[in-house]
Amino acid sequence: MDKLVNDLKCCILFKDLTTTELKNLIKSINYSIADNSKDCIEGGTTIVALEGDICASLGIVIQGEIEVQKHYASGKIVTLAKLNKGKIFGEAIAFSETNIYPATIVSNKGSIILYITKKDVIAMCSSYPLVLNNFMQLLSSKILLLNRKIKELSFETLRQKISNYLLSQYETQKKLDLILPMSRKNLAEHLGVQRPSLSREFSNMKNDDLIDFSKNFVQIKDLEGLEDILF
Repeated sequence: MDKLVNDLKCCILFKDLTTTELKNLIKSINYSIADNSKDCIEGGTTIVALEGDICASLGIVIQGEIEVQKHYASGKIVTLAKLNKGKIFGEAIAFSETNIYPATIVSNKGSIILYITKKDVIAMCSSYPLVLNNFMQLLSSKILLLNRKIKELSFETLRQKISNYLLSQYETQKKLDLILPMSRKNLAEHLGVQRPSLSREFSNMKNDDLIDFSKNFVQIKDLEGLEDILF
């Protein structure tokens, strides 16, 4: 019990709950734990949920890492998100009218996942106002993230997508000298483009004196120029 409580403390759903409150909460709900480290298929990955599967529970990663992937008929796989310890998935899907997974979820690092049914999520929110507040905060953050994603998809050119991403990092980091929080490969997947295309456009933007870069460091040299690209 103590280990489980410690594992769940880093989850936003239980933010600001005391250890005693969290222990009592866990005792009051029915939960299940899936240890995917025991069922790894060849290549070291395990299918957690397939696109189209019914989602009736909220999942919390308590060990390892999972990936949310979009699988296309052509065989192409795009990683939409990586979720590590404390991260939640299925919280919006479980409560939707069409409660099916829109993407495939895989475990590639022997993840352990705790599942809480929709019924017990409602019970937690009813008994613990802090959990309700945290749950609403989580959903609000997901909506804002979705809005940003829609904005990204509205851009027609790769230069617009890169500029929008760099400007969002500028707003977050509050400086022109940026440290990118993901690798070039992951950034390409995030923007939905091929890595060579991303590297080529980075070089073109450097030649146009908009940015300078080295590995995961990017310096914005022309802030107004990046903003103009979006319009």
